[in-house]
Amino acid sequence: MNYRSIVFDLDGTLLDTLPDIVVAVNEVLENMGMPTHPKESIREFIGSGVTILFERAVPKGMSNPPTVQHCVLQFFKTYNQVWNRHTRPFAQIPELLDRLREADCKLAVLSNKPDQFTKKCVAEYFSPHLLYPVFGQRDGIARKPDPQALHDIMECSGIPCGQTMFVGDTVIDIQTAKNAGICSVGVGWGYRSREELLLAGPDHFIESPLDLLPLVADI
Repeated sequence: MNYRSIVFDLDGTLLDTLPDIVVAVNEVLENMGMPTHPKESIREFIGSGVTILFERAVPKGMSNPPTVQHCVLQFFKTYNQVWNRHTRPFAQIPELLDRLREADCKLAVLSNKPDQFTKKCVAEYFSPHLLYPVFGQRDGIARKPDPQALHDIMECSGIPCGQTMFVGDTVIDIQTAKNAGICSVGVGWGYRSREELLLAGPDHFIESPLDLLPLVADI
């Protein structure tokens, strides 16, 4: 099968954003007099959007909607100051994207990260026009694993389901691809374990970015 459109998750797939997210989350919690979390715990919290991140991070007895929403608003302010301090593309990702574009593949991003930060991260770390469209979590659009935004990307690309694949590091990403009826690829360098991803039943699982190339076509 030759795939002409590759949609990527962002955090844990293209970019290692965890160090800056950890700083921002813990600063918000500390400022509110709540216990902070180690990096490995916050790794497990992310992937479903900022609101759910704080529903998981805030102590159970304090996890009510007003408190969580206040944390979310404070996170936006804090993360806006630290989002690019330590974030970097994973090894081999720049080469992967360049080789896919050389093969005339259309490349896009779909993330549950807030849309404003998704677009900032992509603009900061990747060449202009390399990835389009770039969608984060947007008001009025259901977040992954709902396939609505993925269908929007396919409509934009004009490439059918059978020639589109979604690549991500979480069970949510695999579920999103399945819900959209397209090929799912789990990655082994992100924020979830191999075992967790394999249980979700991806069509393919790859250990390193360049392993994607033979799945796409003869590149």
